[in-house]
Amino acid sequence: MPCGNESRLLENSGWSSRTRAVAKYLQNLFEDEVIHGHKVLSMDSLLARKTQKEASRMFFETLVLKTRDYIHVEQGKPFDNIYIMPRAKLMKSDF
Repeated sequence: MPCGNESRLLENSGWSSRTRAVAKYLQNLFEDEVIHGHKVLSMDSLLARKTQKEASRMFFETLVLKTRDYIHVEQGKPFDNIYIMPRAKLMKSDF
């Protein structure tokens, strides 16, 4: 049975390169935000200055990471901003 880093690598070994890249990107952003005392990112801030294609891909990969329980997302009501919070799995994983 794998342990430590090996089990974390095996857990996300079937991921696409795009999912892995977005997970690493979010992991880095959350590490930076913690330094500034924030633990939440807004989808609006993630998608600012992105093309429609880039924004669509980011949104999709966010859904993938939510489905796999790497992030938590909240949205108060339809069309409100979406807030993203890291789960321990995201912060402990090696991408």
